Amino acid sequence: MAVIRIRVPITTLKSPIFKPKLLHLNKSSLKISSNPFKLSISSSFRPQKPLNRTSQSRSDDNFPLSNPSLDQIKPYVQSEWKPILKGWLCSVISVYCVSKIVPKVGNFSLVLNKMGEKGLIMKEGLILGGLVLVRLVANYWQQAFLWEAALNSAYKIRVYVFERVLKRDLGFFEGGSGVSAGDIAYRITSEASDVADTVYALLNTIVPSALQLTAMANQMLAVSPVLSLISAMIIPCISLVIVYFGERLRKVSRKAQYSVARLSTYLNEVLPSVFFVKASNAELCESARFKRLAHSDLSEHLRKKRMKALIPQIVQAIAVGVLLILFVASLLVSKGSFDGSAMVSFVTSLCLLIEPVQGVGKAYNELKQGEPAIERLFALTAFTPQVIEKPNAVDIGSVTGDVKFCNVSFRYGDNMPLVLNKLNLHVKPGETVALIGPSGGGKTTLTKLLLRLYDPLCGSVFIDNNDIQSIRMESLRGHVGLVSQDIVNLIRSIHGINVSKNVPIYPTATQTPTAPPRVTSFQGFISLGHHLFTDRGTCGQTRRDSDCGTRGRKRRDNDCGTPGRKRQVRSTYRVYDQILFSGTVAENIGYRDLLSGIHMEKVEHAARTANADEFIRTLSEGYETNIGPRGSILSGGQKQRLAIARAIYQNSSILIMDEATSALDSKSELLVRQAVERLMENHTVLVIAHRLETIQMADRVVLLENGKLEEVSPTYLMGNNNHCGSLITSEIAL
Repeated sequence: MAVIRIRVPITTLKSPIFKPKLLHLNKSSLKISSNPFKLSISSSFRPQKPLNRTSQSRSDDNFPLSNPSLDQIKPYVQSEWKPILKGWLCSVISVYCVSKIVPKVGNFSLVLNKMGEKGLIMKEGLILGGLVLVRLVANYWQQAFLWEAALNSAYKIRVYVFERVLKRDLGFFEGGSGVSAGDIAYRITSEASDVADTVYALLNTIVPSALQLTAMANQMLAVSPVLSLISAMIIPCISLVIVYFGERLRKVSRKAQYSVARLSTYLNEVLPSVFFVKASNAELCESARFKRLAHSDLSEHLRKKRMKALIPQIVQAIAVGVLLILFVASLLVSKGSFDGSAMVSFVTSLCLLIEPVQGVGKAYNELKQGEPAIERLFALTAFTPQVIEKPNAVDIGSVTGDVKFCNVSFRYGDNMPLVLNKLNLHVKPGETVALIGPSGGGKTTLTKLLLRLYDPLCGSVFIDNNDIQSIRMESLRGHVGLVSQDIVNLIRSIHGINVSKNVPIYPTATQTPTAPPRVTSFQGFISLGHHLFTDRGTCGQTRRDSDCGTRGRKRRDNDCGTPGRKRQVRSTYRVYDQILFSGTVAENIGYRDLLSGIHMEKVEHAARTANADEFIRTLSEGYETNIGPRGSILSGGQKQRLAIARAIYQNSSILIMDEATSALDSKSELLVRQAVERLMENHTVLVIAHRLETIQMADRVVLLENGKLEEVSPTYLMGNNNHCGSLITSEIAL
């Protein structure tokens, strides 16, 4: 008979600190017309704002940088002086050829009149053709060298920004900045490419256009100062128009970049969760949300393209000016002011003058389009770190694993409640301590302080009696290993549905469910959490105080909400997935030695110890198999064993484990459990535990709640009449 193992949380836990991003959606919030571009989404369709979990300065887009954009990219452009110099030398050759071509074109009509001198015609034709060919070759290399400089500059900017992002405090990535991961990715990829376009436009204008403008202006002045003066009156007018529209284009470009960044952020959130979208029948809802964002992006980019379409019209205005000059020139020719060859030279110079003027206009517009991208890129680098390594910090050698938290208090923001309040904990060398407590109680926060991802508000953390703030962070984190899981919370909102008829609820471990809950597996497992904030019946039925969050008395349904009204249900699914990266198996196990070089003997030893060697050798290329994004080709148990092998490879004295065994089939769980037991041998271990099997592996169990620690015994922990027992997740076999 098949056995289905179902994780059933025993109580409802509300977190006052960590709240998932919710998407509230009901039928009234979604209005779709036959026209996809006429989509109306009410305010309830928007996700909640992220919590401000850090007090660090906000590097938001609402606060543009004080320094000009060009000053910020200047060092990176200057570092590419060699290809820039080569490109500008090619532009000098090109302009020199043009300056020789113009009089040749003017005199060629006179040469053609001498039909008897075929040798002269051939000679002049070859010279003219050679000049044109040299100019074409020079133009090619000019653009090639300048593009090389622009792309290399953008590459260096991109690398610099990414390195600065990695150096930001953890609070920046945990919701305190208002900048999503999708937005950061868009800035570093797409907007860095926009910067390359801007740099190229500027480099291709500063010297080449200036040289060609100067050369052609001299040619025109030599032919006719009067016509040159008329031309000079037209060009500034056109330039003013370009400047005016350039400023407007800058504002429009900023809005367009915001819109595509929002779209990128949305896709970055939804596509990894497409399993849950399908499971919740939410395709229509997500499609509507995407259409709203895509339509906003369409509108902004359409405005931008329309603005850019004005540039050819400006060129047409220049052409009208040319016609006016030609008309005046024809009058002068008729009066014998200068001959036809001079007129041809003048018109040729004027036509070649239009090209750099047009280039200056385009470069100015590219600059205005690129300025928002430059500002948004460098906004990621403008921050003051909260966790700072002291100049006199030292490396520590061997570590026994003695860990102390002394009077530690911590909060995520100035206006946030204390997560830890004068906490004291001593973990002896080689001891395993299980941390239990409600979600948001501070268990993960405690491990972050040990890794010095945050600094405590007050108090100190010691390793072998060394204050971790006096230890170099690289050395500290080299002695602390992490076996963690990436946890994704998905909130499904149900409006107007009696949850007791749809979702099984288990207030206590002794109640028999009326129907088995539905459990689905995806890259690990799904824990059907008992985070269901709902009335379990109609108004007037008695409810236990645990359902309402009030102690000591019974309440009626109308104490919890509006009488006679069905309330919203939020069912929380938690997806646990080991943190793996796209790359080979060996690279994931030896992750810490990627730069210095992976030791394959250590990799294979770690895999054998973690019971992973057998399945690794069945992969197509063994240890050199690429496991795909986030280890997509592996099962949940394989991912867990790979993560444990990585911790064994690192061989850190202190281990932090975040529920390393979870919801697997019996065989996989046995293999993972054996690997965990081997990993924990002779190590100091802090385990964030939710399951009885994990807690039983610990020497001590401490309850962390409301910022306080309390040590509890296993006997008391399993009691039915205490609060601790409700914090454990049991397993029911059906």
